[in-house]
Parts: sequence; C-alpha cells; structure tokens
Amino acid sequence: MLDSTRIPLLLSFVLPLAACGGGNGDAHADPLANVYGDGERLPQVLGQPSWLDPDDQDSARCSYPSDRPVRVTGVAVVAIDRYDETSQGATGNYYVQDTYAQANHEPVEGDPVPGFGMTVFNPSFSPPDLRLAEGDVVDVTGVMMEFAGPVTGRFPFCRTLPEIGGTMSFRFENAHVESTTVPLTALRGYESARPYIGMLVRLENVEIAGNPSESSGRYSAAINMGQGVEASDIVRISNELYDLKGQGPALQGSSFRAVTGVLTYFYGFRIAPRSPADFEF
Repeated sequence: MLDSTRIPLLLSFVLPLAACGGGNGDAHADPLANVYGDGERLPQVLGQPSWLDPDDQDSARCSYPSDRPVRVTGVAVVAIDRYDETSQGATGNYYVQDTYAQANHEPVEGDPVPGFGMTVFNPSFSPPDLRLAEGDVVDVTGVMMEFAGPVTGRFPFCRTLPEIGGTMSFRFENAHVESTTVPLTALRGYESARPYIGMLVRLENVEIAGNPSESSGRYSAAINMGQGVEASDIVRISNELYDLKGQGPALQGSSFRAVTGVLTYFYGFRIAPRSPADFEF
C-alpha cells in the first residue's frame, strides 16, 4: 500500500469527463500508471563485462566503460549496511533488487541472467529526511559506474564492481522479495558470479573450509567450493551486514543446510548474511 505520510503521492489518476453529446454518459478513464515506474530495469543497466582481460592480472591495460546517467524505478531494498565492522565508517551501502523485472520474469536479450540486483553506493535521499527500510520500493536516479578498485590496487583482470551512486526516492512499502537459490557452481569465477552481485542469494549445503580469518574488524570464513577453484575465486561468508563473530553461529568446521545473504564483491566474492536467521541448520 502506498504510504502518503512518508512522501507525496507518486501516482496520479486522471479522470477527464467525457465530451457531451454522442456518448453513453460514462466518464473516460486513462490507464493507471505502472506502479513500478517507467524507468530502466536492472537487467538492462547491468550489461555484459566486455572489458575483462584474463591476461592482465595487474589491470594495467583495461578499457573500463564510462560512467553513465541512469534512472532506475521500482527496485526493492533487500538490505541496508548499518554495521561498521571496521570502526572506520564502513556503512551506508544499500542493496536493491528489481521487483518489476523479477515479478514479471522479463528476460532482456543479451544481458546477464538474472541480473536483478545492484549496490547503491552511499546514496542521498529525496526528501533529505527520508528514512528507508528493507522492503521499501524506491527509485534511484544517479550514475551507473563500474568501480575498478581503490587507487592503492585495482581489482585483477580488469574486474569491476557495478554500482549506482545517486539519490533514492520512496515509491511504496512492504514489497516481498525472496532470495534466489544459487548453486555453488554458478559462483566459481567472476563472469558467472557477476550477475548475482547485490542480490539476496541462498546457497545450499554450505561447508566451511578451514578456520575463519579476521583483519581490521573484517571477519570471514571460506566456503568449500570444490576442486579447481582459484584462491581469489573462493566465496567467503563475511560480517559486512551484522556482527557475525559475536552474534552468529560458530563457523569453524561447520556445515549448514543453507546460508542466505547479499552477494558482494571486493577483490573476491562474499556472502553477507543479514542476521542469525539467515543460517539454516
């Protein structure tokens, strides 16, 4: 249901009167606007990473795409990063999924599948005092960018993190967005895993390999991905969204029926659970 107390009504209903004479007296009604808006959809925005170079480990010769303006409408907030694991302000990202494309199963020819998720990097809000929650459906207006890594060291092989920087505005609340069950085989490498970045994914039959590691507040544990996976492509469970070490289950030597979380990327892929409820035993 639209919440008119949080932001002015976003949809208007135009009911002009029928012209007099020759009609049946009924008022003419224009079709209602699309409740999800008429902006771009995330599968269209994401695009194919044609700039990857498997021979350029140091990312010295990359042809990264230019930033471009985008207006994405009808995306649902699935997670908000409010946990500062580093105690240095590592918060503020929003993770959204395209409710319209996912609900209507609209494949976009030539684009990755599913490609329904996106990271919104430290957004601003319209109005400025807007406060969002998980399940809110929003529009995002800003710039689509392929973040190539910090200046101290690019991501290898011209890999990038797709994200949008811009302004979020409220559309309606209480959207139900389910996680997508993804086989571990789909995450065995950057190109196959990239379409799931920013999405709420669910991994089944998860086994922890080795001991968890901790550095500067970042706590994570590697998932057993099977044989033949490069060390940099091993997916890890991380504490990006809540205090995994203090409030989560013991990870060392553990196995889970399933683990749900947002798929993130920073030199490697990570599953970021939102709470202890994202672990199934």
